[in-house]
Amino acid sequence: MTLNLGGGIKNFSGTLETNVNRSEALLALIHQIKPDLLCVQEIAQYVDGDGIKHSMVDLIREGAQFSHAYYGETLSMKRHMQVRKDLMVEGLFKDWWDWSKGNAVFSRIPFARLSSEKKDGFPRNVPIFQPLTYEGTRDTDPRFAIIARVKQAPFPYLVNMHLTTLVGERGEAPQEKIIQSARELRAEQILRVMDLVEANILKAGLPLILTGDLNANPDEDALSGILEAEKGFTRLVPENPIATHPFAGEVDHFYISPTGTLREYRCKVIDNDLAHRSSDHLPVVADLVFA
Repeated sequence: MTLNLGGGIKNFSGTLETNVNRSEALLALIHQIKPDLLCVQEIAQYVDGDGIKHSMVDLIREGAQFSHAYYGETLSMKRHMQVRKDLMVEGLFKDWWDWSKGNAVFSRIPFARLSSEKKDGFPRNVPIFQPLTYEGTRDTDPRFAIIARVKQAPFPYLVNMHLTTLVGERGEAPQEKIIQSARELRAEQILRVMDLVEANILKAGLPLILTGDLNANPDEDALSGILEAEKGFTRLVPENPIATHPFAGEVDHFYISPTGTLREYRCKVIDNDLAHRSSDHLPVVADLVFA
């Protein structure tokens, strides 16, 4: 299961009490679906003035009873403090020690080492876009990919990522020049992920699940051109191919490599009350039967 939490939990910027309804809906949604693996994007946490950590990662791991979890930070007050970022200024005057957001992977199956499926290991957080300076907008948000390996046959690798979108790309008056720039950035980021996995996974013919909020529709060149046509990935097409975000369209995806990895699959966008209460994105769920 993959889900972007950014618009649903408000980056966890309030108190636990103000977010309790959305948090309860999210946990109820996870209990309803019961995924073995859950990939989330734009998950956040903060440390208050008393040093107490308020973490969506902890809430999901404990509330949904995942045995294993990994959080990969992409942005934080300590490393990227920016006066143009209202949430960071708000946190500063609330005496937060830190605030951060990133991606995370939750699993009911142990993680293996990337080098050996026989040994317990940990996922890794790899940068795929790091601007020279952070300016407080999504245009300069750093982008990372989490790479993990599941310690259960056929020991697939997993990449969870959240690709770039730019201000002015969507909305009431999208600008063609910005749309093109955003597509070029996403293509560059996909190519960096391919560089990451090429030698040790793709050329070795090992199973790889690539998922996340890719901020791209299926026909965008980064996906249909690079992932599918050039690299041979198979997109898991939902049986109900609907928009996973009201303004962006179908932007949350599952891709599999190599093509013969799967015997069969079912993929579906979850469109119910709990999903709408949990986030402004809809979750995508894939049931996989490996060959």
